[in-house]
Amino acid sequence: MLHPSRHALTQPDKVVYLMAASGKTLTYRELDDASNRGAQLLRSLGLKAGDHMALLFENSLRFFEICWAAQRSGIYYTAISTYLVADEIAYIVGDCGAKVFVVSDALKPLAERLAPSLPAPTAARSAAHADRQAAQAPAA
Repeated sequence: MLHPSRHALTQPDKVVYLMAASGKTLTYRELDDASNRGAQLLRSLGLKAGDHMALLFENSLRFFEICWAAQRSGIYYTAISTYLVADEIAYIVGDCGAKVFVVSDALKPLAERLAPSLPAPTAARSAAHADRQAAQAPAA
């Protein structure tokens, strides 16, 4: 699959993801813009190609934006099931070597409870926090 930025040039308004339950959509242009901002944010957090991050999200378009931001930056990511219990989530975050743990706004309270049990270099970030920082990041 080509990176969304390639499709954004030729078919920017084409829907790339459609959430069946809500009907919300994401176009190639929106995905490219969001993943670019996300990649800038990941770099501003000190992540570099080859680093690892963990994601904890319910079904959301934001998940795809973050995955593509990681891909565009050469960062590995581990998606964690929302059906796991706190101890299992903490184990996975530590085992995958995540330097950053990104969670949806809805799961932020769980991440805050997990913070003391996460490995030292792991920083927990909510999607809202990421939005604020990404809005301040320059375009690549």
